[in-house]
Amino acid sequence: MKRWFLLVLAMAFLLFLAACGNDNSETEPATETDGATEVEDENVNEGEETPPNGEEAEDNSDEGSSEDLMFVTVDLMNSDGDSIGTAEIADEENGVTVVLDLTDLETGTHKVQFLNAGKCEVPDFETAGEVYGEELPSVDVGDDGTVQEELTAEGFTLKTEEENSLLQEGGTSLVLESEESSERVACGVVTGEN
Repeated sequence: MKRWFLLVLAMAFLLFLAACGNDNSETEPATETDGATEVEDENVNEGEETPPNGEEAEDNSDEGSSEDLMFVTVDLMNSDGDSIGTAEIADEENGVTVVLDLTDLETGTHKVQFLNAGKCEVPDFETAGEVYGEELPSVDVGDDGTVQEELTAEGFTLKTEEENSLLQEGGTSLVLESEESSERVACGVVTGEN
């Protein structure tokens, strides 16, 4: 009798556990604590393409590689290796626009240039190579050490197959150089991996 009682009690306990379990057919998406990471600008639904909008929709007729990007974000660092902001580069019809949003710079005028190597090793950024193409317009850094400026760089592209691509093999870098000291004071690698 005691055996039957324990068996019934064990079955009731298992039934209780099964009823308390989350058998919800709708699962919640994984969070970062579950080991998931945020995915930007990727279509996670296989077989479906999100229709373009805004400027991307206007320039949709270009033939080119499926790897061509319309936009990249470059993280810039100072000679100590500290992050000082970003440059957002967008492909346009006759070149690229570069939107700088930087902090913690020395006051004064700085040259903005693309260099022909995709490396930014502190402290002098000499690994970034030589000037690639034309210099961009210089920017003035105010007393607060910040610069928010939009520049146009004609003759460059983000199209990977083009000769003047910023996404060339070996990479390119975006560098700020102090006009006063001629030292490279900020650097960021231009890459299609955001």
